[in-house]
Amino acid sequence: MMHICTDRTDLDELIGKQDWEGQDLLFRYGPLAQAMKRGEELILEHSDALSPFLLAKVEFLRGDLFIDDTAEQIHPHDGFRLTLRRSVAIENVSEPTPARGAR
Repeated sequence: MMHICTDRTDLDELIGKQDWEGQDLLFRYGPLAQAMKRGEELILEHSDALSPFLLAKVEFLRGDLFIDDTAEQIHPHDGFRLTLRRSVAIENVSEPTPARGAR
């Protein structure tokens, strides 16, 4: 599973949050909680956009995750991995095109 991070990514986005669907209040699991429950790899793409404080929180939560809204304790299943990928600027550098008639 992959999640693209931005400078606005927060714990609610990664863990999940309550949301209204009609008259029902439901909890929608975020990618971190889903990957932990399923034992999947979670790739946080553009993780360099996250603050050091948020990265420290995510690192702390990798062990066990308690979701207050659902009173649920999530223990990561076997196979759960968290991969942080940084953005890499790709520069297209090519040979200069020689002028017409130049030899």
